[in-house]
Amino acid sequence: MTFSVSDLKALVVDDHMIVRCDIERHIKTLGITHIDQAANVAEAMTKLGSADYNVVFLDWNMPGRSGYNMLEQCRGETKYDNTAFVIVSAESEDRYIIEALKAGATSYIVKPVSENILREHVTRVVAWINERMEETRQTA
Repeated sequence: MTFSVSDLKALVVDDHMIVRCDIERHIKTLGITHIDQAANVAEAMTKLGSADYNVVFLDWNMPGRSGYNMLEQCRGETKYDNTAFVIVSAESEDRYIIEALKAGATSYIVKPVSENILREHVTRVVAWINERMEETRQTA
């Protein structure tokens, strides 16, 4: 069984409603139909605890706990091993990108977000998920 874009369940986490809605609108056009939103890390962690998401689009800078902090926490828990985390941030310096990838981000997008950029990253996420599924099958 191969995983496809339409199989994705997404969570969009950003403290700016306009950004959340823009990302949701763009990924809907790609075929993702199950999309939830969270305005901060606390709300996102509650949603992650009650539903299985394949991909989390996560802002780095938010009031309170940062998205980076949430990424580190989630990567420390095995239940999120097969969840893709895509950092979506205004931070464009290489050091942020490198830090996020080292912490376990699957991908990194610099704002502003466009549909074409999201398409590229969603395609990578689907490939990553399929690789993870294949690895699981081989070790089972």
